[in-house]
Amino acid sequence: MAISKIEHFFIEITTNLTGVVTEIVSGKFAISEFKIQQSIYIACPFLEGTLEALTINDPFLIEGMVIVSNQKEYNVDVELLKTENEVAVLIHNRTNVYKYAAQLNQNRNDLFFLKRELHEKNIELDRLRKVADKANEEKSRFLAMMSHEVRNPLNVILGYTELINEEEVSNQVKEHLKYLTISGKNLKVIVDDILDLSRVEAGKLQLSNAPVDLALLIDQLKNNYKSSHRDLDINLEFSISNKLPKFVFGDDVRLLQILTNLINNSIKFTQKGAVSTFVDVISLDKKDVKISFKVTDTGRGMTESQAASVFEEYQQNELDDNRIHKGAGLGLAIVKRLVAAMNGTISVTSKIDLGTTFQVDIPFKVDTSTVIKSTSEDVVNNNYINSSRILVADDNFLNRTIVAHILKKENANFTLVKDGVEALLEMQKETFDLVLLDINMPNLSGESLIKQKEAYHQSNSKTPILALTGNSSIDDIKGYLKIGFKDVIPKPFTSAQFVDLLNKNLK
Repeated sequence: MAISKIEHFFIEITTNLTGVVTEIVSGKFAISEFKIQQSIYIACPFLEGTLEALTINDPFLIEGMVIVSNQKEYNVDVELLKTENEVAVLIHNRTNVYKYAAQLNQNRNDLFFLKRELHEKNIELDRLRKVADKANEEKSRFLAMMSHEVRNPLNVILGYTELINEEEVSNQVKEHLKYLTISGKNLKVIVDDILDLSRVEAGKLQLSNAPVDLALLIDQLKNNYKSSHRDLDINLEFSISNKLPKFVFGDDVRLLQILTNLINNSIKFTQKGAVSTFVDVISLDKKDVKISFKVTDTGRGMTESQAASVFEEYQQNELDDNRIHKGAGLGLAIVKRLVAAMNGTISVTSKIDLGTTFQVDIPFKVDTSTVIKSTSEDVVNNNYINSSRILVADDNFLNRTIVAHILKKENANFTLVKDGVEALLEMQKETFDLVLLDINMPNLSGESLIKQKEAYHQSNSKTPILALTGNSSIDDIKGYLKIGFKDVIPKPFTSAQFVDLLNKNLK
């Protein structure tokens, strides 16, 4: 601002002791309102009574007054100095200062109310978070309970189906059994998908980091589909690059789950032709490798909009897909989350009536350590169940019947009881080679029984005790192992899985 403009922001006036203007000393602020020989009270009515009360030679300041000039209001500060003969009046135009001060005060008030509102919102958010946490806890508890309740009858359905398949039956019965088995396995997939999605959402999904033989994993995939899809008019093809390292660090179970989901999805929507799985190296050095897994089919394909939403939860691209293919629409959503948890990416390309390709790219650390010798062959070649004394406690009669059939076939000496109290009595009377305890039983649960070590210590202190349960998450299994179980047999199980686990723990 030019220095000459300063005079427009103040005016200095001299009046006599009665308030009549005697001189305009300097300044031009509101000058039209002040005239010689005119009372200053006309422009400054707030000074009336003040001039008379002033103490001689004692400066006095009045702040926050208002002067009207040319029909416009101005905020002013007024300095006064009274002598024996006159009064000096210095008026400062503080309009901008007071305007900014008022705005600052308003902003401060607004900030105060915003802070109070934010505080109230934070309290409400904290309350809602606690409600959500409680709801998640209840959901996890409900899912854990439902997991056990659903898996028990599912184990019976699949167990009896497997037993009947071993009998000599007519071709028509075999056809019925085939579809019964498919339905049972579909139900198991849905249950597993719901539980897996819940674990991912809760942040409880944990990936292992162990050596994985990719060639062996692909062989396992081949064997899994060797019998279950032999009646389909589809060729299942597998190709693996010879450039792959022998071992990588990863989670073989979840990797198998990813590929199984993708292959199952391709089989669902392919009536004839081929479903091909390719495993190849994208990049490789001494410590790291990036591997591509492609599953390609010759099925019905998808539009661009369908492909864009195929990884969404509960997504079915046609209204009747879930009825025809017996799925919950969760498989690909879980695949995407598992791939993301492995720091990988997944993409899909598709054309109507030509087929679909899913590609998963995952980075792994290369395992250059000594190859771990597998003992699975030794377990298969030796039947440790034969003549072993085995105690089985399960409150479900049908489950006990299935276990009894398997143990009888393996020539075991077994005892069946229906709850933890009967199991404890048997363990106090006899020494067993192996004890199987259902986790949820009336009167005394398997979890409660294993904690009463002093009650069976003398006769079965060294006996391996295995948990029979539908609760098979990583956290569940860790919890069971921590309280003393040697191993866990998850329901539903096949005869082969059951026998392998028993042999492993009897060896």
